[in-house]
Amino acid sequence: MVPALRYLVGACGRARGSFAGGSPGACGFASGRLRPLCGGSRSACTSSFDIVIVGGGIVGLASARALILRHPSLSIGVLEKEKDLAVHQTGHNSGVIHSGIYYKPESLKAKLCVQGAALLYEYCQQKGISYKQCGKLIVAVEQEEIPRLQSLYEKGLQNGVQGLRLIQQEDIKKKEPYCRGLMAIDCPHTGIVDYRQVALSFAQDFQEAGGSVLTNFEVKDIEMAKESPSRSIDEPEVGTEGAD
Repeated sequence: MVPALRYLVGACGRARGSFAGGSPGACGFASGRLRPLCGGSRSACTSSFDIVIVGGGIVGLASARALILRHPSLSIGVLEKEKDLAVHQTGHNSGVIHSGIYYKPESLKAKLCVQGAALLYEYCQQKGISYKQCGKLIVAVEQEEIPRLQSLYEKGLQNGVQGLRLIQQEDIKKKEPYCRGLMAIDCPHTGIVDYRQVALSFAQDFQEAGGSVLTNFEVKDIEMAKESPSRSIDEPEVGTEGAD
């Protein structure tokens, strides 16, 4: 039993507390989306949400997608201060799909990285998102680096990284003619992807499941409100649907 988390909003933009964006008309829909931001299975612009996520980057959108798929009866909103989604760190990074080789064996980070890479490849295939499983070489260029390279290789095996192998100079040149090294780890499961495209696909999944996304909606103040009556997390809130 958990209390409902409520964020009071009016007609597509008025909020309890202060926010930037001017009139309600500033509330819009991110480029490339299928429906107006205030769409969803509930009222076109709901007066309250059970859960609100502040920030429309890949973490916020992935969290919103996971929540609504697990708890479809809850009304969930994502608030983003920019006019489009995922325009900061999500779309400004190297785009690497990490294999999980570097992390401490048995750690949560190692487990989630390996599992997450496999899930991301699967998701991209399902959604038709372009990616490249290009692999990478981790190269020892000095003799004293070889023991550390071998230790890293063993760590990768413990973490369950697929396809790892140690290769010598000749195979390094075959894979990367301009690379010079004494020994290398061939890590074929590493890849690259445009994470902004992944994030926008998460947003589409979220909205198709009934979630609401509000852009041009900057949260500047949050007030503590009186706690709502306890109810089941999957129990719909009385009076939020079908109101005249």
